[in-house]
This record gives sequence, structure tokens and C-alpha cells, in this order.
Amino acid sequence: MTKTSTTSLLRRLIMLGLMLLAATFMVLPTAGLRMAAGVAAADPIVPTPPPLPAPREMPQDAPRINNIGGAKVSSSAPQGEGNGMGQPLAAARELSNFTVPMFAKDGIFFPTTWAGKNIAIHLPGEMTLQAAAWSGDGGATYTSNDVDYQIIPFSGGGGDIIIRRKTIFSASDMAVGVRIPEGTHLRQGTNVVLVESDPHPGRPATVIGTFSVPVARDAKGAPVSVSPGIGPGFPNQTNILINLGQANIFAFPIEITLSYRASNTPTSGALTADWAGMPAGVSPPQVITVPADYVTDPGGKYRPAGVDPVLYAERHSGMCQGGPNEFRSPDGRTADFIVSCQRQQMCLDATPRDTSVDVCNNTLFANMSTNCVSAFGQQGDEYDTCQRIASDEVAWVKANMLTGRLCQPITPQSNTRLLPSNGNRYCR
Repeated sequence: MTKTSTTSLLRRLIMLGLMLLAATFMVLPTAGLRMAAGVAAADPIVPTPPPLPAPREMPQDAPRINNIGGAKVSSSAPQGEGNGMGQPLAAARELSNFTVPMFAKDGIFFPTTWAGKNIAIHLPGEMTLQAAAWSGDGGATYTSNDVDYQIIPFSGGGGDIIIRRKTIFSASDMAVGVRIPEGTHLRQGTNVVLVESDPHPGRPATVIGTFSVPVARDAKGAPVSVSPGIGPGFPNQTNILINLGQANIFAFPIEITLSYRASNTPTSGALTADWAGMPAGVSPPQVITVPADYVTDPGGKYRPAGVDPVLYAERHSGMCQGGPNEFRSPDGRTADFIVSCQRQQMCLDATPRDTSVDVCNNTLFANMSTNCVSAFGQQGDEYDTCQRIASDEVAWVKANMLTGRLCQPITPQSNTRLLPSNGNRYCR
């Protein structure tokens, strides 16, 4: 074998060794991955966690043992610890009255005639207002340098907001925020702003609250024009816009009255814009519908057997309970309350299936207030006196009048083929 042949053979052996060495490094990692993959497929990556123990109550007021240094103090006296499960959350409650907070930014809450649904009022510039200065009737006044806001609550879930624009330098345009519940909206009605439920097929929109169109007077009693409106606000909030016209610079402060009532009637009682009441000696038309199937039976002639006679007498007296049947001013104008009382008594008959006691009592005040506005306007001494008499009467009703369902008595005029106007059932 020549030297050249020997050199060529040596090179071929070296090349073959290098190729075998490279193949070894390529195969071994691949096999390792296949083995690892086989293990991973056979065993779960994350072990199944053990099931959580079912929650169970701890013993009420377990004995306490405390180690203090080398001494031990024990006690079996109740420690008020509870059972470890915590207290249940309080269920949402239906508002019966106006709720006035210490700070205006927390919102002023009103009930509606939709049981359990409430609205909230947010005053303009509420973050800059002082804390509430409380009045004896549960109301409050929130003050600032330029504008004061007086809240006057009534027993029937309604209230008046008196806005006092103190100087000419205060804003003449205001936006009162109204936060309304889901499924409702604000709508401009005839001389009124309505809070309504949203319409659905087979269920039209219904009124669940009313705001009066604001009216304004200066310090001399002269009217100041107001252009009301409804505008957008924060999310889930709509604004009632109050735009004041020109005012006498020597007749400040200016008082703007905005009223809310938990009403199911699409009126505040104002018969025209900037309504100031009927002329002296003239009573207003009846704006609250008379219930045609109300049964006046003070003697109990149609009372079914087994019905509480006191309850029946309250519901069928034909009169108001706990107060006068009307308010008459010295100039001869009259606000009638009887129709409002009859509607409230029929409303109570249908509770709790169709409505609630608070809704019935709050609509009583709203209807009485509507007649006050029709007779005396939205401001003034007669208006204030009429509203206070209505509020006191509703306060008595809430404290003393019996509640509970009562069937509709059958009289010779009853048409038993149709349900009563309140959706009640006839006595059988």
C-alpha cells in the first residue's frame, strides 16, 4: 500500500468517525424528548386539588383562653363573636318618606309609586355646599356664598326644594340632577316633568313620580320667567334645566320652587305655565279622577260577614281619616281632599297584591297636594298652609289607619262581570 493510499484511508476513517459522533448527538436529545413526552402524557401536569370543606358554623361565643406570660386566663362569658358566618345583608327597603343627608353630595332620596324604586336628587355645585343646617321638621338648608338650597319634606314622600339665588352674580342657569332607577325615564308633560316607567309591548308607560315646572319670584313678589327643560347629565342621571329670565337687580334674593311628588297622576296641579292659583272666591276644577265604583257605606249595610267592622268603616266612610275633608282659604278658594281619600282607601283594599301601603299613602298626599296647587298655585302662604295640612293628615294615616286587604262589597249598582277599578275582587 502506497503512502498516498494510506493517507486517503485515514481521512475516510476520520470523516466516518465525525459523522457517527454527530449522529449520536442528534439522536440522544430526540429520544430524551420522546421519553419526557411519554411521561408527561401518562401523568397530569397539575395534581387535582382536594375538595374544599363545606362551610360550617362555629359555636356561638366559644370559651376564651388567653396565655399571659406564665399565667393562663380563661372565660366562658359571652364575647359576642357570633358563629363566624357573618350577619346577613339587609334587604333593600322601600322608602316611605324623603331622605335628607348631612352632605348634599350624598343625594336626596325620594320614593316613587313603583314599590321599592327610588330616585335621587343632586343639587347644582353640591360639592361646594356647606353641611346641612337642620330644621325642626326634618328638612335642611345647604348654603353657599351665592345660592342656598332649602329642603322641605312632607309626610307623604314628597318635598319642595327652595332655591335662593342671593346675588346678581350667582348663576341664572342651573341643572338639578335626577338619578332615576333602571327601566324609567324623564319626560316633559303639560306644565309638569314626569318620571315614567319604560313602555313595553302590552304594558304602556306609567307615571311613578312628578316634578313641578319651577316657578320663581323676586323679593318683591314679582314673577321671574323660567324656561325649564330636560338635558343630559352624568351616566344614569338626567338634568332638570332651570333657565331664569331677566330679574330686577334691586329685588334679590330670587326664590325658585321645585316640587317632587310620588304621584301616579300626570299632573302637578298647575293648570297653566307659571300657575299662580285660582282667583279669589273661585274653586278649581277637580283634576283628580273620582273613583266611580267607590262604595260609601258608613253604616255597614253591605259589609260581608267576618270582615272587621272597624277596618270596613275606615275604608267605606266616604270621608277622610285623621283630618279635614277640604282646606278653605279666607278668600273663599277650596282644595277638596275627599276624592284623594277615597282613592287611597280603594288602593289599600288591593294591597299587597297590586301595590304597597306606602305607595297608597304617598299617592294620597300627592293627590291632596295636586288639589292644593290647583287652588292656590305653587308658592305663597295659602299654598304652604294647604300642603302642611295635607302632610299632617297623611302622617296620622300612616301612624293609625288599619292596613290589610279588603274585598270590594257588592251593591245593587255593582257590575260583577268586570273587576273593580283598583283590580280588587268582589266579596262572595
